[in-house]
Amino acid sequence: MSAVAERRASRAAALMVIGGLLAIGLFLRLLVLGGALWGDELSTNFVVNGFGVADFPWLLRNSKEATPPLFFVLTWVTKEFGGPEGLRLVSLLAGVAAIPLTYLLGLETVGRRAATVGAALVALSPFQIFYATEARAYELLMLTCLIASYALVRALSSGRTSWWVGYGVASAAAMYTHYAAVFVLAGLFAWAFIAHPEARKPLIVANLAAALVFVPWIPAFVDDTSEQAAKNIEAGFPVTLSNVVNSMIRMWFAGAITRFSELPGSLALTLIAISVAVGTAGLVLRAAGSREWRWPPAGVVLVIVLALASPVGALLHNVVALSIFTPRNLIASWPGFALTLGALVTAGPALLRTASVALLITGFSIGAVKLVEDSHRRPDLAGAASFIEANGEPDSPVVDVPQFSPGPQMAMEAALAPDGDAAPPDRSVFELGTPTLAERLAINRRGKSFDPSVPPVVPEQVALQAARTAGDGTIFVVVPAHAPLDQLRVGSSPLASFLSALPTRFHEVDSRSFAGPSIAGLEFGAEVHVLSGNAGTER
Repeated sequence: MSAVAERRASRAAALMVIGGLLAIGLFLRLLVLGGALWGDELSTNFVVNGFGVADFPWLLRNSKEATPPLFFVLTWVTKEFGGPEGLRLVSLLAGVAAIPLTYLLGLETVGRRAATVGAALVALSPFQIFYATEARAYELLMLTCLIASYALVRALSSGRTSWWVGYGVASAAAMYTHYAAVFVLAGLFAWAFIAHPEARKPLIVANLAAALVFVPWIPAFVDDTSEQAAKNIEAGFPVTLSNVVNSMIRMWFAGAITRFSELPGSLALTLIAISVAVGTAGLVLRAAGSREWRWPPAGVVLVIVLALASPVGALLHNVVALSIFTPRNLIASWPGFALTLGALVTAGPALLRTASVALLITGFSIGAVKLVEDSHRRPDLAGAASFIEANGEPDSPVVDVPQFSPGPQMAMEAALAPDGDAAPPDRSVFELGTPTLAERLAINRRGKSFDPSVPPVVPEQVALQAARTAGDGTIFVVVPAHAPLDQLRVGSSPLASFLSALPTRFHEVDSRSFAGPSIAGLEFGAEVHVLSGNAGTER
């Protein structure tokens, strides 16, 4: 076979492999794409849909979000696909596109073998799969930084103006997606400035142009730094050695919300650790067989810089400002980490290389398969909502013990809303411990995140309103964790006060559990208790 034919066959084989990884990555992401909105996704839903509070441009400027606008603008377009999936489409497309783009960056930096392994890790990572199905900006942040990295490498190798323009545009887009992009962009600039002194002029020009594009958003950036979201990270994720180590393990090898002892689990982590050890041994053997020590190639240095840029940048940021060191804020460094790990496990002799890659891919595959299990996904609030719709009258009220939400909408309200997200629910939903949804929307209209002058409706009043609405029909009580109703009546919680104040005619006739994750020892599923006001009904 001629050299030309061999190259064509090699390219064809590479296309087949990357096509297969794309198909696997898309399939895994589609398995977990559905389900009700939860957590920070509710903030995205509010910014994009607004619920009549104000129009979209007003919300971009005045919502309590501490994230730049590009993701929300793109999601405002894709919301027309309907439901939570429409809000998650931008993340899905960005996450899938990152698989071949990681491979292309790897070809330019660490070679075909390492590039293939890096793309496979992006496809199989539980962390990547989760955020590719999350209605938040993190996957788009990673993709724009990836595009900037690839465009810079091509600009340096070709000198073509079009690649410099692409690098500048991608850099600006990354900053308009998430402020954490600055760490990777700074790493890219520093690497290119040192490794390619001949290209310093176009490098500086491209970055100045990107900075000028971002200048109009600087006043909003200054305002965002004082938002509650930044303060919440500082309070919940202080920079300690334990938090840093756990965050890095979670981002690199585990999932987004459950313990890494459960996902990917001890077996997967052991296989990955053995793979790294075997890869390191292969690298040492290779170095020992070399007659002279040499600096790593510039491409290898680049992927290491990309892998470390976000973690190191976030740690340095903590010295002068509030902490932003959370796993999701480090996601822009993930492709660099994947390619660095790919370069390590493919560095040794053929036997060690094969063993190391097989162990690594197996470890990540275990995590990917586990992620699709109900206990490692977002709470099945969509299932709870479907159960309520199927078993209650249109006017049957719902009383919910709310799970975490950045507001103003709560997760159960979103699950019961028409089309799954775009409006308040048709039926009465009482959220214990918070003001009504109408009052929460009014608070946001005034530009406030909390207004002590608008207290929540007391549980006893909720009980009277729910009973009046239900008549002799049904009340649905939704709580995060599985527990018997008698146990929930004990204590001084708002739920206990509500249950105690209900008219005695209401009694439990059914209950249903819906799966969810366990986070920091707290259950985040949904238990629906069906209370009937008809004395003739029994369980």
